[in-house]
Amino acid sequence: MSTVLVSVCQALVNIFFSARFRVEGDSMLPSLSHGQSVFVVRTRFKWNRLRRGDVAAFQRPGGIYIKRVVGLPGEDIRIAGGQVYLNGVAMAEAYTQGVAGEEEKEWFNGPDEYFLLGDNRVDSNDSRAFGPVSDELIRGRAWFRCWPPSKWRLINRNAPIGL
Repeated sequence: MSTVLVSVCQALVNIFFSARFRVEGDSMLPSLSHGQSVFVVRTRFKWNRLRRGDVAAFQRPGGIYIKRVVGLPGEDIRIAGGQVYLNGVAMAEAYTQGVAGEEEKEWFNGPDEYFLLGDNRVDSNDSRAFGPVSDELIRGRAWFRCWPPSKWRLINRNAPIGL
């Protein structure tokens, strides 16, 4: 009987609180590779609110995107020479691969918006192209890589030091 109860509870959690999404492309290298899957838990609960460094899944025209949270609601984000600045302070990002030397641009997140970037900055369609993402479009926070089984691991926040 206890096995049935555990299975029912697990099914309810999966239906109401989580989902699995497949990584498409190489925009999250070196953290996540094409074809891998992540387990995502919805962010509508206080215990799972998005913080800087989290990996999030969100809806865009054409599908689900998986990117890293760089800017939080109400923050000013500027990118110059491949360096990300939050409210004027340079951000240290140990998880990135490649530096895109695009022209200087600046964005301001509204009260319910996040700035999301791929870890592979040279090969990522992200907030640099389409701007901040409304929290209404965010499907959840990625907690662990669940496919392939040989690559199972928790997804580290790797929040930049000092931010």
